[in-house]
Amino acid sequence: MEREEIMRIAEFFKKRRGKVMKKVIIVLLLSGLLGGCGAMKGIEASVNRSQLDKLKVGMTTNQVRKAMGRPYKSEFYGTKQMWFYITEWQSDGHTTSDEMTPLVFENDILLGWGDHFLDGNIRRYRSRTR
Repeated sequence: MEREEIMRIAEFFKKRRGKVMKKVIIVLLLSGLLGGCGAMKGIEASVNRSQLDKLKVGMTTNQVRKAMGRPYKSEFYGTKQMWFYITEWQSDGHTTSDEMTPLVFENDILLGWGDHFLDGNIRRYRSRTR
């Protein structure tokens, strides 16, 4: 191919890039809608997993909410507050605890996250209250 022909082709795609991107976005949105909530839960789980890498022990609840968004659910256990984010997805239509990652806070400060951390933290809390 000659240089001029390559430049013409590049210019053609450059002019139509916006239209192509709009079509791609529309197709992705429609596939998400047609796929139902399950596909969206899969996307949410993937995003949440990647956002976990940005967390640091000692962050405030406001900082975590800014990084992670709104939790799927939250609970209190004594003085601990737990936020649960969907980080795994199974296409059975039910969101269960094994599909969520817990984040543990005390006094609005992030203590840690994950099932291993939660299990150890709850055991320590129970042993202090007996």
